[in-house]
Amino acid sequence: MVHSDTEEALSTTTVLERSHRPPPAWLFLLLATPNGILTGGITGTLLSYLLRREGVAVDSIANELALINLPPMLYFLWSPLSDFWLRRRAWYLLSSLVAAVAVVIAFQLPNFSSPAAVALLVLAVAVMMLTSACFGGMAASLVPQDQKTKVSSMVQAGNVGGGALGAGGLIMLAQHMARPMLGLIGAAAVLLTSSVVLAVDEPPVNSDKDSPSFSSQLHEMWVEFKKTFLRWSSLPSLLLLLSPLGSGAAIDLLPGIAIDYGISGDQVAWLNGMAGGLLSAAGALLVVLLPKHTDPRLAYALLGIANALSIGVLCIGPTNPLTYLVGTVLYLLTVGACYAVFTALVLQVIGKAGRSGSSRYAIAVSLGNAPVAYMTAVDGLGSKWWGARGLSGIDMVVSGSVALAFLLWYFTLREAKPCSTAKPS
Repeated sequence: MVHSDTEEALSTTTVLERSHRPPPAWLFLLLATPNGILTGGITGTLLSYLLRREGVAVDSIANELALINLPPMLYFLWSPLSDFWLRRRAWYLLSSLVAAVAVVIAFQLPNFSSPAAVALLVLAVAVMMLTSACFGGMAASLVPQDQKTKVSSMVQAGNVGGGALGAGGLIMLAQHMARPMLGLIGAAAVLLTSSVVLAVDEPPVNSDKDSPSFSSQLHEMWVEFKKTFLRWSSLPSLLLLLSPLGSGAAIDLLPGIAIDYGISGDQVAWLNGMAGGLLSAAGALLVVLLPKHTDPRLAYALLGIANALSIGVLCIGPTNPLTYLVGTVLYLLTVGACYAVFTALVLQVIGKAGRSGSSRYAIAVSLGNAPVAYMTAVDGLGSKWWGARGLSGIDMVVSGSVALAFLLWYFTLREAKPCSTAKPS
């Protein structure tokens, strides 16, 4: 009886979703941009650059960034909010506003390493991650099956590209503006780009009369959770999401070692910002060229090897500007591609949106954000022990080894059948 009630609720949800116009794939590029500007740009690359300019050691920067990267790993704890009470687009706007205010206050403080500044930046990232749950739920519930790979590319093009472009523009402004003004400009960019969510044609929240009880909603979410995460067939994909492949953790640390390769602040702003954003977006968009039935696990592992080899250029090559240019260009390009395939893998794992689309999307993405936090710390240790080459070298060895191990399993030990995770709706 419970199972039939759940199926009926899912059917009702599907009918309601199909009665509304699906958002175009390109809109998700814009929906992901505010999150990229704040988490990748303001509290990532820009913060790394400002801390290093103030004389903070690279390993200390890595420790602070690792702390700030904890909310993306844990935001599944508060992401269920976006499945209740308000439309996802309302939660999206509210979280963007709160995060922007926290950034403005943090940039007024004289020391970014102070407990108050760190707490505010962690709060900004934690609240901003709710937007990820919102557009993830929208993608799972409103986007047709044949458009989800394209949406995955758009999401990561906006996320990575927005972060790099935002950071690049703010680093350029940092040469001429005081920190409080940088905070105001960054917050304004987040709020301005967030307004695009109003273009999403989202079904209204059910009235109190028509809504199922809170306990039945929770039960329905638990059934969906078990079907998604507590199945043996999902384990390879879940382990892959937790792996260090294509984590992009070094993106926030590369500006910190740029000085060791003879790169100036303006060059960092261009390469890790403007040009880097275009490269990352291009890498993400190229994923749409993959054959339609490509197993995202295989694509993720192969791109992970390419990503490891690209950052290896910084370890093996001489410490000069050309090495930094080649290594960083290849790294940013492959990170964008890895992130796009990662999102496609997440959408495949969560399957139909159902009642808990945002919550399960957040859980899956949180698994994938764990490597960003632990690889940031690992890369920082590499820099502390072996200098600038150690940062890139340890990243290459760790991620490359795991990718090779997965490919060994994929071609020799797995069952000879396609990925059996749930199909996205």
